Amino acid sequence: MFMCNETVTVVRHIKDRDGDRYSCEVIVGVSWFSKRGTTASSTGNAPTVETVVRIPAEVCPEQLPAEDDLIVRGVLGAYTGRESIKGMEAFRVALVGDNRRARLLPHVVVRSQ
Repeated sequence: MFMCNETVTVVRHIKDRDGDRYSCEVIVGVSWFSKRGTTASSTGNAPTVETVVRIPAEVCPEQLPAEDDLIVRGVLGAYTGRESIKGMEAFRVALVGDNRRARLLPHVVVRSQ
């Protein structure tokens, strides 16, 4: 897949009986694209940023990212809260599309909120 030269970390929230914990999975060889836009709201137009990550089928993790997971640009060893990603580009997953059965460029697409 074209321009798959980025590394991301998927941060998954896991609820245990003993409390919450987070797992981090690094994926190498993905595409990261962000664009700015506006969204109409009751008070006027609000600026937005939409980010799209495409994960080629050959580097897809066994467990795909899910809604409300975090995607962090770069390598993150451990997630201990918002402070651990301060200064890094990150977004909360809103949509995951599985296009791995496509004949041309099979991939998974992950979009921000």
